[in-house]
Amino acid sequence: MTTVLYPETLTSMAMSAADKAVRKRDGRAAEWDPERIVRAIALAFYAYRNKGADNPFRDDQAKHYGLSLMDHADALRIAGMVINTVELRALKGVKPSVEEIQDIVEMMIAGAGHFEVAKAYVLYRARKSEARIAKHGISGISDYIAMSKYARYREDLGRRELWPEAAKRVFDMHRNRFAAILGNEAFGLDRTLGQLIDTAEEAVRDRKALPSMRSMQFGGDAIEVNNARMYNCTFGHIDHVRKFSQALWLLLSGTGVGFSVQKQHVSRLQPFPLRASAEDLPVKHFTIPDTIEGWADAMQELVMSYYEGTYIEFDFSQIRAKGAVLRTSGGRAPGHQPLKKALEKIRGVLDAIPGRKMRPIEAYDILMLAASAVISGGIRRSATIALFSADDEEMVNAKTGEWWKHNPQRQHSNNSAMLVRGDATKEEFMSLFNAIRQFGEPGFYFTENADYGANPCVEIGLAPSLVVDATIRAKLDAYGYSEPVDVGDTISGWQHCNLTTINGRMCETPEKFYELCTVAATIGTLQAAYTEMSYLGPVTRVINERESLLGVSICGILERPDVLLDPAVLRKGAETCVMTNRAVAETIGIQPAARVTCVKPEGTASLLLGTASGIHPHHAKRYFRRVQAARTEPVYNFFKSWNPQMTEVYGMKADTTDVITFPIEAPEGAILKKDIGALQFLDMVKLVQENWVVPGTAHEKYNPGLRHNVSNTVTVKENEWEAVADFIWENRAYFTGVSLLGATGDKDYPQAPNEEVTTAADIVKWNNLTYEQVDYSFMSEAADYTSLKETVACAGGACEIF
Repeated sequence: MTTVLYPETLTSMAMSAADKAVRKRDGRAAEWDPERIVRAIALAFYAYRNKGADNPFRDDQAKHYGLSLMDHADALRIAGMVINTVELRALKGVKPSVEEIQDIVEMMIAGAGHFEVAKAYVLYRARKSEARIAKHGISGISDYIAMSKYARYREDLGRRELWPEAAKRVFDMHRNRFAAILGNEAFGLDRTLGQLIDTAEEAVRDRKALPSMRSMQFGGDAIEVNNARMYNCTFGHIDHVRKFSQALWLLLSGTGVGFSVQKQHVSRLQPFPLRASAEDLPVKHFTIPDTIEGWADAMQELVMSYYEGTYIEFDFSQIRAKGAVLRTSGGRAPGHQPLKKALEKIRGVLDAIPGRKMRPIEAYDILMLAASAVISGGIRRSATIALFSADDEEMVNAKTGEWWKHNPQRQHSNNSAMLVRGDATKEEFMSLFNAIRQFGEPGFYFTENADYGANPCVEIGLAPSLVVDATIRAKLDAYGYSEPVDVGDTISGWQHCNLTTINGRMCETPEKFYELCTVAATIGTLQAAYTEMSYLGPVTRVINERESLLGVSICGILERPDVLLDPAVLRKGAETCVMTNRAVAETIGIQPAARVTCVKPEGTASLLLGTASGIHPHHAKRYFRRVQAARTEPVYNFFKSWNPQMTEVYGMKADTTDVITFPIEAPEGAILKKDIGALQFLDMVKLVQENWVVPGTAHEKYNPGLRHNVSNTVTVKENEWEAVADFIWENRAYFTGVSLLGATGDKDYPQAPNEEVTTAADIVKWNNLTYEQVDYSFMSEAADYTSLKETVACAGGACEIF
């Protein structure tokens, strides 16, 4: 018999028990029990009166759940209001859920004037909710990403390599390269080079640090044949006809490409002579070799035919059929169609130019059409950024109107206007800022010098030109440079940067952070020694060897804010990186790096490490992280055989694609997305730039004012845009590029990449995502089905969303 003291209502007498059933969190119906309402309210009163102390009478109805007669009477009165409200709703056919009933309880307690009791009830609900949510340990996402994106096929084992085997492959490559000096001690580090390499391999094996992810993908023969495959990113000026074919070669090598089509650079291209109609031109035949050099040479031959007055016809017969195994780089051949389609579309652009100079928009479109061939090919999705003159209206408007219909190739780049800090006006900046708010592009790029540039994700400062002096002239001659050049001339090539990553979650103390700084800088310095890229020529080699850039990044900064947002700790870490680089560089015989530290987006790397990405916060305390997978992918099908409960059809591509839903829980103490607004986030970016990136600039001998950067993407609420614009402009000395996105909810569309666990249905789903650890050593494959085009290390623009 209930203790509720209120007159029995008509609704109580007129309704059956089934009509008053309650929907539980798992969807099942439960019997309506008014006494549970009384008890919940009474426990909230007791918690408030006794400052949260344990209640020995929490289940003792006869003792009024430990309340005084007055408090118990108040609890009964409030319970009566709740019960009447619930039963009236039930009479109208609305079966209440547990959460809806709890909302009514909370409202009625506050409505009765017991605000502190209401607060105690809110805390009680939170504790109960926390107790109901499963605690997932390993979610499985790290191993899945390692196997699906980076593992190479081992024919001798009949399977893909496991993570420790992949790490060994990469560091064995370094041991082979430096075999003669492994016993040499690195000055100031009290360890031999061999010991430093062993320590670095152990850290990578334990996922405390990561090397260049290109080295994980291509480490071994593929990099030894083509050193460009070591590098995440590069940048060059489109100021010479050869740059088009070189850009295609770099993309085919798996490198992210930044390029300048600023007016002062494109204007250096020679004018195209007038051209007869195609049928009146002499025909030149070119058989395309089945190599990435062959594809790039085809581009060069096509562009040069417009200078030479010939009509080029291509023979694609030597290119392997689609699906053939690529033995050196891994994966499968794309066939000839992607290249053929791209060349014909580029021919269409070139047909409009004869009799004048090329315009920046035309140079841009040629490069984007080349990128289309790479996307359709067997290497990777193309990552590019186009930097252009702020007064170039054609480039400013490149992605306005229905550009995706008429120029779909432009989707392959992010575009940003160059703003030289000392010359740009706020009006120029605001024009670009408002374009971002309205269209998403073009972006802005703050710089000290219009000849500087960046990689697609804008965390690396690059300068691909040099002024020739006697020393440089001697090096060019030694590397076989044959073009006429005098001391004082400015020449350009491509500048590269290799990246490494510190796992911020592992930095529980400053000392552990400094240890990983040494590891990451060691790896980066080893990687910087790989500079043989004959297709790009001697100028590029001299540029890269002169500054030997590193990009030591931190992934998961906001997981350890007490350590990784401490200015003194960051500065000492940066100094440790610079010192380590100098010691290892001296040991292996290369120049120390000019710029050492950065923060990259860390999109895929964060999944591999199980952390938040770069400087961005976790999406929520608990959230679903979804990864798309083609149903034909062997790794996905093997994963699904172990964990079918974590997979479902992807609604946007229901015929071909599924999604895996991984349960992600942020560690205690981590900063979450809801904890900070856009301005707070930008202030953190500024802090890390000042105390990690700037101290990691070892010297500015060749490129004054050039810095690496903190790659960041900011979600801006509707009421924040004006303040964000002012903050960026006033602090432009600390920002180079900032990606800006308008705020949207993670439940605005189904199967979002990140979705917070908030509702009762979410909790049920969360609890059902128990991961059974997959043993990938049992995954056998008769042939190589790896797909190297799936992973983008330098993805550009809105790499990661805050």
